[in-house]
Amino acid sequence: MQNSNKLKTKAMSELLKIFTKRPVELLSASDIQSFGIQSHPENYQSERFKNWKKLCKENNKTQLSLEIKEFLQGRESIKKMEDLGKEWTKAITDFRLLGNKIDKNKAFSIIKEARLDIVFEKEKSLYFLQRTALADTILSLVQVKNLRYPTNIDYLSILAQMDFVDKYYKDNMSLPDKNISRYFERRVLIPSCFSKLDQCDTERHSEFPFLEVGNPLLETKIPGCINDKCSCKPNNNCVPQSKCCARPRIDIIDLMVVKDYTKCYQAGDLSYIKNVLEGEELTTKHRRFEKTEEYTETEEEIKQFEEKYLQTEDKASLQKEVENIVKQDSAFEAGVTANADWGTYKIQADSKYSTNQSKSLTNKEIINTSRGVIDQATKRVEEKVRTLTFTRRIFETEETNEHSFNNVNGANISGQYLYVNKLSRAQVYNYGRKAVIELTLPEPAALYKKLFESDFQGVLPVKPAALDVTAPMITPENYKSLISKYNLKDVPAPPNFFIEITVPLEGEPGDPKGKNNKSGSWTSSFPCIIPANYAGISMRVVNIRLNYNEGGGVSINASLGPNGDSMWHQDGGLNNLGNVVSLPAIEGNHSVNVHAWDVTNFKWDLIVRCKLKDEAKEQWQTSVFSKITEVYDKAMEKYNKEWADYQKAKEEFDKKEEELKRERYNQNPFIHREIEKIELKRMVISYISCQFFDGFDAMKNRVEPCGHPQMNIKEAEQQGNFIQFFEQAFNWNLMIYIFYPYFWGKKCSWADQMKEESNDLIFKKFLEAGSCRVLVPIRDGYFDYVSYFLSSGEIWGGTGIPPLPNDPHYVSIAQEIKEQKENFYSDREGSLTVTNASNTVVLNNSDYYWDYGTSTASSLKINADTDREIIIDCKVYRIVNIVEDTSVSAHTSWIITLERNYEAATATDLKWSTGAIFVGAPWEFVTPTTLTFLRDKSKCLPCYPLKDCKE
Repeated sequence: MQNSNKLKTKAMSELLKIFTKRPVELLSASDIQSFGIQSHPENYQSERFKNWKKLCKENNKTQLSLEIKEFLQGRESIKKMEDLGKEWTKAITDFRLLGNKIDKNKAFSIIKEARLDIVFEKEKSLYFLQRTALADTILSLVQVKNLRYPTNIDYLSILAQMDFVDKYYKDNMSLPDKNISRYFERRVLIPSCFSKLDQCDTERHSEFPFLEVGNPLLETKIPGCINDKCSCKPNNNCVPQSKCCARPRIDIIDLMVVKDYTKCYQAGDLSYIKNVLEGEELTTKHRRFEKTEEYTETEEEIKQFEEKYLQTEDKASLQKEVENIVKQDSAFEAGVTANADWGTYKIQADSKYSTNQSKSLTNKEIINTSRGVIDQATKRVEEKVRTLTFTRRIFETEETNEHSFNNVNGANISGQYLYVNKLSRAQVYNYGRKAVIELTLPEPAALYKKLFESDFQGVLPVKPAALDVTAPMITPENYKSLISKYNLKDVPAPPNFFIEITVPLEGEPGDPKGKNNKSGSWTSSFPCIIPANYAGISMRVVNIRLNYNEGGGVSINASLGPNGDSMWHQDGGLNNLGNVVSLPAIEGNHSVNVHAWDVTNFKWDLIVRCKLKDEAKEQWQTSVFSKITEVYDKAMEKYNKEWADYQKAKEEFDKKEEELKRERYNQNPFIHREIEKIELKRMVISYISCQFFDGFDAMKNRVEPCGHPQMNIKEAEQQGNFIQFFEQAFNWNLMIYIFYPYFWGKKCSWADQMKEESNDLIFKKFLEAGSCRVLVPIRDGYFDYVSYFLSSGEIWGGTGIPPLPNDPHYVSIAQEIKEQKENFYSDREGSLTVTNASNTVVLNNSDYYWDYGTSTASSLKINADTDREIIIDCKVYRIVNIVEDTSVSAHTSWIITLERNYEAATATDLKWSTGAIFVGAPWEFVTPTTLTFLRDKSKCLPCYPLKDCKE
C-alpha cells in the first residue's frame, strides 16, 4: 500500500510539476540558497541598494530608474574586470581558463596565486565594496535589459566565482564539494521586488548603457495620423524607434484550439439570370475595365493698368550784387560787354580812351536752383493665367470570357448564376493545461504590405518655372540678366529710353556804338529736329554768353513748340535760364524762334530732352519677350513630352504592381495561413523580447579578401542562442489568433484598409485588420525559462547557453520539424490490431492503463484518453471507450472503441499515437466567396473527399 501511495504521488507530481509557480519571497532563506546565489544577501547590501529597495516597495519607478541610470554612468559601477582590482582580475581570468576542468587543488592554487587573502583578511571592508558594487551593477543592468550586452563582461559568472571564494574563506579555507564545477553553474537570484516592476517604464537600450544620456522614462506619443481640419493622412515621417518595453502576463489555461476543414461548396444566393428567347442566339462578352481619371484645372486672373501723373516744381533763389562805378575819361566811345556763365551772371564795362567819361555797371547774380518732382502713379495689374493639368490613368483588364447561347431551334432558356458559398466543419480540441501569453497586436498586416511596396524608379521631369516677367517689365537695366536667365540668343539691343539733342543758338543782332545807336529788335530761327520714334518733353540751356548795349530795355527770348514755351532773359537780371521747361511731347522738325532786343551778340546751347515713344518701346520689349516665350515654349514642349513618357511608364508600373498584388492576395489559402502565422510570430517576438530584429546581422555582405558574404562567427553564436530560445520556448504552430475590424487601427488608414481585396475571406480580414488577439502557448517544461526572461531579459535561465542533448529542456531538430508540419501527436507504447469495417481495435503489449497500486484498470488514465484523438495509419479517429481484454491475463491487452468503423484494410502490429481531446460536438458554418456558378442540373459543386455526385 505504501508503494501504491508513492506511485500516486509520483503520478500527481508528473501532472502538476510544470504548472506550479513558486514566488521567491515565500521560500525560507535556506531554500532560496539551495536554488542559487542571492545577488543581495543580508550581509552584502549597500546603502544604495537599501534605498533602491525602499523605492521599489513604494513603487516609485521614476526615481528608481533615475538613480539606477545615474549609478551606471557613475564611477561606482563595475564596467570592466579591472574595476574589481588586480587580485580579482587575475583570479577570474584563471578560473575562466580552466572552465569545467577545475578541481579543488586547482581552485586552491588560483586563490593563493591571486593573493585574495589581501581582500579577505587584510582589507576586509574592500570585499564588501567590491561585492556590493558588482551586485548593484547586475541589478541595474537587469532593470535596463542590458545584462547580456555583447561587449559586457560576464557579470553572473564573476559573481558566482566571488561567492565561491567568499565561501572558501568563511569555511576556514576548506573547499566545499568534491565536484566544485557545479557551484559555478548556480543561478544568480535577483530580489523579487525588482522583477515585478512594470517594464513599460523601462527603456530599451540600443547601445551600451553607460554612454547613454537623457531621461529614459520620457517618451512622447507619436501620432499615427496628421490631421488638418477636415482631412487627415498617415504620418509617414520617420520617427524614433520606441524604447518602452512591455511585460506580458503568463496564464495557465486549457488550450482550446478550433480546427476546421472544407466540407463542400454550395450554391448560394442568386447572382444573375440570363434569358435567351426561342430562336435567339445571344453572345455575351465580359470585359473588365477599370478607369481612374484625375482632372485638375487652375485659373488665375490678374489685371494690370498703370496710370502715372508727373508734377514738376522748379525753385530758384537769386542773390544779386550791384556795383556802380563812375569814371571821368577823355574817351568819346564807350562799350559795354555782358558775359554770362551758368549759375553766375557777370557784367563788366571797359573804356578805350581815358579822356572820356564812362559808366561801368557790374551786376553779380548767383542763382541757386532746385527741382522737385512728384510722381503720382495709379497701378492696376491684370494678368490672366490658366494652368490646365490633365492626368488620366487607365487600368484595363480584358478577359476574353465569351458566353454563347444558341437557341435558334430550342425553347426559351433561362441561365441562372448563383453565388458559391464554402461549407466548413469545425471542431474544438483541448491540448491540455498550458502556460500561455495572450497579446493584442495593432494592424498585423502593416509590415507585410509595406515590404511589397515598390517605388517607381522613373525620374520625375522638372517643370520649367512659370514666366515671372511680362513685356512691360523688360528694361535696359534688367535685359542682360534676362538673357542670362533664359539663355537667349540674337536679342535686339535695347534703345535709349531718353536722349538729349543740342540746338546751338548764336547771333550778333546789335551794333555796339553807344546808346544812340542801339541794335533794337532782332528775330531769327534755328532748326530743331526730333529723332524718329522720340518726342521732346523738356528743354534747358547751357553755355550761356550774352552781350548787350548799355542802357535799359535789354531782353532775349528763345521759344520752341506749338505752345511757345521759351527760355528768356530780361534787363534787370530776370530770367529762367537756370530752369527746365516742359514741352508738350513734340515730334518731327521744329524751329527755335529767337527774339532779341538791344542785344549785341549771344551764344546759347539749347538742350532738348527726348523720350522714346511708347510704340517703339513696346516693340522692343515685345521682341525680347517673344525670344523669352520661344525658349520657354520649347522647354515646356520638352517637359510635356517627358511628362507624358513618365506618366505612361508610371501607369505601366502601377498596372504591373496591381497585377502582382492581386496574385499575391489570391494565393492558396494554405499559403495565406502561413503568412498570417509568420507575421504574428514576428510581432509576438518583438513584443516579448522588446527588440525589432535590428541586431541580427551576423552575415556580412562583403568581407576580405574576396568581398564575398561571410558570417561573423561570434555574432552568429550570440544571435543563434537567442533565435533558438524563441523558436523552441513556444509552440508557434499551436498559436491561436482572431482578427478584429479595421476601425481599431489608425483612422486615417481606414479607407486604404477597406480597399484590400482577396478571395480568401480570412486573409482579407488579415489585410483589413486594425487589431489582432493572439494566444501563444509556452512549450511544456519551458515555463521557468520564459518567466525568467520576462523578469530579467536573460535567455536560457540566465546562462545564455541552449540546453545540451539529454537535458529535459532539449528539443531535437526532428521534434521541431514534426511541429512545423502540424504533428503534435504523442507516440504511444504497444501495437494495434485493426479490422476493416469494425469500430474496435485491440491494443497489445501495453500495461499503460493498468494501475498496479489498486490492481485495477486506471480510471484516471482511461478517462484522460476518452474522447481523445487516436491516429491509426495516418487517419484520425476518436476514442469512445477503453476496456481491458480479459482474455489476456497479463493486463497488457485493451479493447479500444472508435467513434466510427475502421476504414483501411485489416492489419496487425500497427504503431499508433494520440493527440488532443475532442471538446463538444462539431459544427458547420458557411463562408461566402466571390465565385459564381452557372446552375447545371447535370453537374454539382464539389464535396470532399471528391466523389461522383448527382443532383
